[in-house]
Parts: sequence; C-alpha cells; structure tokens
Amino acid sequence: MNHLICTLIVTFFLPVISMGQTYNKEVEAKIKLDIQEDKMVTITGTAYNIGETSKSFKYILSVIKTGANGNNNKNDQKGRLVLQPGEKKELSTMTVNMVEEDKTIILLLIYEENQLIGKDRRVLQGLKDLGDANSASDNSSFDKKDVRNGNADGVFSKGMVIEDTKTKPGNDFYRYFYSNYLSNGIGGEKIVKIKEDFALASTTRISVLAENNVVIQFYVNPRSDFLKEMAQKSVYAVNNYFLRLRKNKEQIKRY
Repeated sequence: MNHLICTLIVTFFLPVISMGQTYNKEVEAKIKLDIQEDKMVTITGTAYNIGETSKSFKYILSVIKTGANGNNNKNDQKGRLVLQPGEKKELSTMTVNMVEEDKTIILLLIYEENQLIGKDRRVLQGLKDLGDANSASDNSSFDKKDVRNGNADGVFSKGMVIEDTKTKPGNDFYRYFYSNYLSNGIGGEKIVKIKEDFALASTTRISVLAENNVVIQFYVNPRSDFLKEMAQKSVYAVNNYFLRLRKNKEQIKRY
C-alpha cells in the first residue's frame, strides 16, 4: 500500500518537476559580470533566441544586496523586447559597488505571456566569487538543488517580490509592501508579484500574486494611509498563503 501511494505521488509530481527544467530552451538568459575599478561591477543581462520563431517577451534584472547588518536593498530594471530567431541582445545594464561584507544575489527572469521561459542567477559574497563567474551558468546546479528541496519552479525565489505597477500609487504600495515583507522576515519560497492593471474609468486595481495565484486584490486609493493599511493586510494574506503551502507539503510527506 505504501509503495502504491509513493508511486502515485511521484507520478503526480513528475510533470511539475519536468516543467521546472525547461527554462532557457527557447530564449536563453545570461548574466555577464565585468569588474571595474574601485570594486565596482557592471552587470549586464542578455537574451539569446535559440528557437526557430520570433519571441516577444518581458524581462526583469534584479540585484538584491544583504549587508552585514541584515538590511536588504533591491534594485530592479525591466523592459520588453522582440528577438528574431538566432538573435542575441543585451537587455539591461547596471553598475553596483561590491562590499566584502555584502551578499549579492543577481537574478535575470524572462517571461513570455506571464510564463517564465528563461532565467539566470548569480550569488556573490563581496568580490571573491567573481573569478570564473562568467565561465559557466549556475542554472543546472541550482535547478537540482531546488527540485531536491521541493521548489519545482527551478528558481531561487526565496523572498523575491516583483513589481509590475503602472502608477505612482501602485509603486508606493509596492514599496510599503516590500518593506513590510522584509521586516516580517517571511521569505516565501515562491516569487510574489505586485501587479497593477487599469480598471474602470481612471482607476487601477492591484493584484498580489504568489505562484501566479491571486492572494488578494483591491482597487487603488492614492491616500498613503490606505496604501499602508492594504500593504499590511496583503503581507498578512501572503504569509497565510505560504503557511498553508508548507502545511500541505508536510501532509504530503507524511503520506
């Protein structure tokens, strides 16, 4: 009986794990690092269309720095691009100062119609990990690690919050949410996305998503006190979502 249950579980989750290994098959994401003077590093995200059809996609290049005091600083650059078959282009470039005590995570994500199709990641402790950083991608290594740990999306996404807002109030909500998210130390295993869409008349609607599932949704009021209150409620809702997710995983392991 136990053998049958294990077989059913493996059969159920195998397609999910297989999906987590299909990144960079059509559009390959790459992060290039170039050491400058005075411990400055230039980070460049590139995309290469290795498929046989043109690809229209959006990308996000994120740099998350954690200081020795535990404080986090996140910088995102994003945009849209069309690549013809066999075409390779630079997406975005940023220059950061590397401090030996800082841990820096660099993440490049490429989406086609909200489906993650390309990714690359670098983790640096000061400058000491830059020696052969451009010689090979670490995608394969952390794919295996994340599948072992039950993270089927194949991306090291712990604590990641992606912004897709269109107005200043939307951006303000994202900042309030992200500040609360970090201060509460939630560190969810899946990417959280703050998405703003235009609604009726001149209003907009914010959706907070985890694993592409809507956790909470509301119409935007530009007052700062409203946005701060909704940020707190949204962090609470996201935290409950991750708690339920962990509880379900534990139940699956027991059975």
